[in-house]
Amino acid sequence: MYRSLAAYVVCAFSFVVPAWALTVFQVQAIGPAGYGSSATAISATGAVVGNYQLSDGTYRAFLWQGGQVTTLSLPAGATQTWATAIGGSGQAGGYTDSLMAPKGLIWDNFGNPVATAGAYIMGLNANGEAAGMAIGGDGNGYAFVTRNGVLTSLGQPGGGAWSSANAVNGDGAAAGTAMTAAGALNAFSASSIGATSLLGGLGGESSYATAISDSGLVAGHAQTASGSLNAVVWNGTTALSLGTLGGVNSYAYAVNAAGRVAGISDLAGGAGTAAFLYDNGLLYDLNALLAPGSGWQLLGAYGMNNSGQIVGRGLHNGVEQAFLLTPSQPSPLAVSPALSNDAPDTNVPEPSAIWLVGPAVLALIALRLRSR
Repeated sequence: MYRSLAAYVVCAFSFVVPAWALTVFQVQAIGPAGYGSSATAISATGAVVGNYQLSDGTYRAFLWQGGQVTTLSLPAGATQTWATAIGGSGQAGGYTDSLMAPKGLIWDNFGNPVATAGAYIMGLNANGEAAGMAIGGDGNGYAFVTRNGVLTSLGQPGGGAWSSANAVNGDGAAAGTAMTAAGALNAFSASSIGATSLLGGLGGESSYATAISDSGLVAGHAQTASGSLNAVVWNGTTALSLGTLGGVNSYAYAVNAAGRVAGISDLAGGAGTAAFLYDNGLLYDLNALLAPGSGWQLLGAYGMNNSGQIVGRGLHNGVEQAFLLTPSQPSPLAVSPALSNDAPDTNVPEPSAIWLVGPAVLALIALRLRSR
């Protein structure tokens, strides 16, 4: 499915792609008006979930469906909600914090909580099966999936103190991140019957799996020997680096059945971040695939469906806003893909905003700190 390494390296040189080879995306603002928002997941039918921030600094989850925005209900005793996933019938999955403990939640498509499972729900598939992390009686985190409504633990694939399943596909196969016995983080996959496999890296200590497609491709990011993070896809257990848009780090958060990947990359010269699309061996800045004069700056992509629709976070006329991209037509522009496999070798910077890391990884980091 993928090009040879030699061919991939050739792709790292900048060249102009014929106009017929690309797609222009239509972009629209979604989420509650007047609030900074980010979209985190999209269903096959185009329903979207995400989060927005109130003036007091707390977060609320929302569902966008058919042009209508619904704020997902806040359970009694909770102070915040986050939506991280969406199922085939419009169910939203996520988690909430409270004075007692965080709880995983599944809301129906009217925004009401209908179930709780574990401490965090990180993924849902079209059948409503969930993936996430449950807190055990020992205080450690355990990756889980639900099968026919029953929570099934995936144990500790890395041999360490905790793990989290961050995505589940239509067949029930899952992907996530686990702590090793040495305290590092390692991406893993789990088959539909629960057999787990650790995934290879890029020469660094840690790797993170954040998404899995219906065709079984896993996406995420892995640390290089220099300490930077690169977006990767795994076909089997071997990691393929997607490079960056000229900056130090990149992070993959979505992959679809066609092998397209979406995520975030640092830009060259410390110029911030941009949402990217990886397609057929090339990494594109999604801002270059919008019609001129859109007023948008796309900062990060977090979800994508098999139709090629992409959701994430950006600035619309300078205001932070969740976005939805929909493929519209072949591009009238010739675009030079910005792709680099030789970004500067520096340590990974501390993320400056919640969406640069993503909810799934934040949940893992929070539990790691708790376990120390």
